[in-house]
Amino acid sequence: MRNQKAADLDVREYLPTIIKSKHKATRTTLTNLRDRVFDLCDGYDNAIDAMVPPAKQPWEKEESAALESCYGVGTIPLSTHKDNILCALKVQSEVNLQRCAYCMLNDPRTWDHYLPKEAFPEYAVYHSNLLYICFGCNHRKSKHFHDAHLLYCHPYFSVDADTALLHCLVTVAEGALGIKYYCAGIGALQVAGEVAQRHLEGLGLIDRFAAEASSMLSGLIGELRQYFPNGVPAASLNSVLLRRYAEAQECLGINAWDSRLWHGVAHCVDFLGYVNEKIQFEGAPDPNGFDVPAPLGA
Repeated sequence: MRNQKAADLDVREYLPTIIKSKHKATRTTLTNLRDRVFDLCDGYDNAIDAMVPPAKQPWEKEESAALESCYGVGTIPLSTHKDNILCALKVQSEVNLQRCAYCMLNDPRTWDHYLPKEAFPEYAVYHSNLLYICFGCNHRKSKHFHDAHLLYCHPYFSVDADTALLHCLVTVAEGALGIKYYCAGIGALQVAGEVAQRHLEGLGLIDRFAAEASSMLSGLIGELRQYFPNGVPAASLNSVLLRRYAEAQECLGINAWDSRLWHGVAHCVDFLGYVNEKIQFEGAPDPNGFDVPAPLGA
């Protein structure tokens, strides 16, 4: 999960431009609804920031269809609007266009309506409701929403740049390494922590993070074996963990799964013993066969 900032855009400027690109009948309907949509968008940020969804509106079928068409039908003004959002994200950090803000695993390639446009057509093109994420998260999230509470973290509002909601518990039991991701917040952050936990569960991230973390730790142990074949000293291990934690946090943010992994490992009192057991008893990979060429293909 990654904190982002909403683009500095004004719905009162871009929505009329999108409306002008519509056919006459749709344009007339949208023009009549425009001021109401402006008012609703004014309340969107406050609602999501307070961790509650805005109230659903009783739109007529024709009104809902017209509002959805602002996004559903591609136009030059809509493409320009999306480009402006991407430009704002890129100015903040290149990582925003390289890692999905929901999972921090895959590259973003698609747009998600944080509140689904089918249920909240008034926010179909509202810039705070449009998030650039990966296909996998978009598919898993789908059109899910809840009337009373948020189901997913919103990178503009519910994920703070300096506060950890995501946590990683690393344990060693009977020689086996355990990795468990979860979300929690204390005091004023309790509700945000609950939203974040639903986010993990809804997007199937708990097991995915653990699998990525396990692979990363295997790579770490392999590197340590090269430099410390007889076992790594505690001070050296702590130095490596601190450096990796700082690098991940600087690049990806405090709530990225890899940032939390290094934090979790650093707080596992049995990790040093686990690493040294792996180094000393498993030894280096067997080089046998390295110089044997592969057979020619057909």
